[in-house]
Amino acid sequence: LWLKPTLRIKKKTLIHDIPHELPAEECQVRIRRNDWVKRKNQISRSYVEMMQKASSHIIIMSSYFLPGRVIRHNLSKAAKRGISITVIVTSESDVKLAKHAERYMYRWLLKRKIKIYEYTRNILHAKMATCDQKWVTIGSYNVNDISAYASVELNLDVRNEEFASSVQQRLENIIAKNCTQVTEESYITKYHFF
Repeated sequence: LWLKPTLRIKKKTLIHDIPHELPAEECQVRIRRNDWVKRKNQISRSYVEMMQKASSHIIIMSSYFLPGRVIRHNLSKAAKRGISITVIVTSESDVKLAKHAERYMYRWLLKRKIKIYEYTRNILHAKMATCDQKWVTIGSYNVNDISAYASVELNLDVRNEEFASSVQQRLENIIAKNCTQVTEESYITKYHFF
């Protein structure tokens, strides 16, 4: 259920704290939850929806990127449709085993022409995705089966072009300034033991 947030101003709000201009464009928000106890899998469905409905590009930033069968299937289908998919992951992880498993996935991603960037500034804990400069999902969900089936996670989906464009621009700046691309050549050189 997409909601249209309304501006609420408290009585004690100072006049200079009130926004002078509100965006003319409509902004829709929905709260998404993955809760294995209550059998809710809404965030996973948001990611699948993003992959199924994308018309040009998707950028995913995930600290523990180990997509399960359903997400991999939809990533693959989106890539075959010509959707440009970029994944930003951490270069150094606080969970070494998870990072080794993630790097094992690189070969699968590269075969599907999915671009991989490792964030090098510090350990990455961000979890978000943006699609077609139209909508964003952001919250606690990592793209892996633990978040999908064994954790309680909460995300917000925001459908607003101005916001989504801003998020995408931020992600592109992060890629340009703080990431190293994993190419076929660098993968073979650095991770040939996989």
